[in-house]
Amino acid sequence: MTADSMKSLVNKVNQIEQFTPLFTSEQLHWINGFKLPPRLLLISATEFDDQFLNLTQSDWRYRFSGENKAILFRSGACFHGFSTELIMLIKYLTIEYIKENSASVADKFAIFIARTFSEIEDISRDSLIAKLQQLVAKADRNHSDNHQFYFTLYALRKLDRVNFFKSTGDKKDLEDLLLEVPRPRNNNWGRYQNLDLVIPDEVCLMIENGIQLWASKLCPKLETKEAKVAHLEKIKKVTKLNFLRNCVITAIVYYTGARPVQIGMMAGSDYVIDTENKYGIRYSLLVPYAKKTKIIIERVRVAIPEELGKLVSLYKYLSGIGENDQLFPTKMSSMRMVNDSIKIMLLKFSPKTIQEAVQNEGYVLPVYPATLFRHNVGHSMAMNGASAPEIAYILGHSNYTVADRYIAATPEMADIREQALGRNPVFKNMMTLMLTGKLIHSTEWQGRRVATSIGEKLHHHLGGCNYEEIICPFSQGRGCYGCLYFIPFTDGNHKEAFDSFINEIDEIRNIADDTGQVYHPIMTELIRRKDHVIHVMARIEMFKAKEEN
Repeated sequence: MTADSMKSLVNKVNQIEQFTPLFTSEQLHWINGFKLPPRLLLISATEFDDQFLNLTQSDWRYRFSGENKAILFRSGACFHGFSTELIMLIKYLTIEYIKENSASVADKFAIFIARTFSEIEDISRDSLIAKLQQLVAKADRNHSDNHQFYFTLYALRKLDRVNFFKSTGDKKDLEDLLLEVPRPRNNNWGRYQNLDLVIPDEVCLMIENGIQLWASKLCPKLETKEAKVAHLEKIKKVTKLNFLRNCVITAIVYYTGARPVQIGMMAGSDYVIDTENKYGIRYSLLVPYAKKTKIIIERVRVAIPEELGKLVSLYKYLSGIGENDQLFPTKMSSMRMVNDSIKIMLLKFSPKTIQEAVQNEGYVLPVYPATLFRHNVGHSMAMNGASAPEIAYILGHSNYTVADRYIAATPEMADIREQALGRNPVFKNMMTLMLTGKLIHSTEWQGRRVATSIGEKLHHHLGGCNYEEIICPFSQGRGCYGCLYFIPFTDGNHKEAFDSFINEIDEIRNIADDTGQVYHPIMTELIRRKDHVIHVMARIEMFKAKEEN
């Protein structure tokens, strides 16, 4: 064979490979309908990094975390021979990964996703799950394979959220299928991947804080009947019922893991006040079963936080929902109603900088449909040491099969200790959804000051509180770090607060080790607050360095 004929054969093979039908016609239509934004806001970038990523160029170059990054879609060998549609899909996934995680490893993400797509025959749930199983089963698996596994897992979940696999006939719940896939063990990989949480901790914190803030504003504790009547009259005039309904729906999905179809089946009588006294009120929701079971149980009784109970009471009062009425009447599908509510409230719960970026088309919020919250409840309960019957009861399962998989998917004691010690340098700069207020010197602050007890020590001179209500709905001091209304003092005693959190974590970890407890209920919250103190201290150091220059 001559050199020319060999070259011609290679070109034909390349053309065949390039136009191999990886996609269905519906998937091609989806890809061609996606338009890249001109730039992407890098939310966790420091003042010395690039604040935006220019997406108009074929190759993406940016500076982040003190390093020059490049994703060479046009000139890189990893993307050679890829079709325009495949490159566009990888760009879409890379953008979504940056928005939800960090731009520091986005270049690796794009490369490993390109490798996965080059090793499968079509882009479907089945092929990607098979690829995950293949990576886990490799006898000589290394760190590179582990990276590819978790990046591929992220891409699979992301594409499933936007119904990319709709035309391939994949109709089962993806998270149920993923419970069958074992996770590779890797001591060098961060806890954000190992714990396999489908919703980031900071998004959960943002939702919890948002629900508590709405409850404290709309449903304050009032002593007299006259004050309550006057407040309700005021609320009627200023409250938009649609937003209150969206808040209630999002909170129910977040706390109970209810399916959209269950939300649509709820009646006014499914909201129950269990007990009421001078110390507070306990509420429950009777969640309908979504599927028929052999055991006839009409409702699952689930306790809900007091702040959610107050919001449901207010919603029923303002909307005039009776005991026999549908709790959330709508003409649209329950799935659309619930997912739209979650999308709207995630934006409203976000910091003002995020909201402004969304309005200016510099940022698009990640999508978290109701099904992800459901699985997040299952994973969280398993991490908290719940039994299979408890998980099955809350999620409304007729057997323990899925609950057993949640428990089997939880990490071992070593991972819990890893989490407790906070050894996770890769994602330390995740400050996307938990920025506090502006920094200020203590001598310039004239408002309320924060004081609290942490680690059996009284801490003050930490910062000011800019919350407009007199009563803070959170735990003062502990809840301030990570709160949008907290104004940290640049000369504050944050290191002392950090040391006290470490002491509390050490005590909890020692108790867990001595008792053989895999997970202590308050460990996650202590770790979260400790990380928030670190972020505040880092911001202050950057602020002081900038002032000196």
